[in-house]
Amino acid sequence: MANHLKLNEETKSLIKSSLNIEENILNLGLNKWKNKLKKFEKEHKISTEKFVSKFNKGELGDDKKWFEWVFAYKAYNHVKEKLNLVKGITYDL
Repeated sequence: MANHLKLNEETKSLIKSSLNIEENILNLGLNKWKNKLKKFEKEHKISTEKFVSKFNKGELGDDKKWFEWVFAYKAYNHVKEKLNLVKGITYDL
């Protein structure tokens, strides 16, 4: 069930602008985490997907670098989810 708000033009403009800014910020964050993942992949010659699978099975041990990679993977997915939420906001302003 959609709720409808009555907004003046200034408020509509502010909402559009805010959503655009948020989307840009999230895109920057997504690119940052994607680049970190690529760096790990290049350094260790394994895809992030294969790494996460091996890590979750306990095949890699407890080295700090593995936890940093897992953190980057989780951060990437978190930002991606937030970006998809923002992109999914529809408005008729």
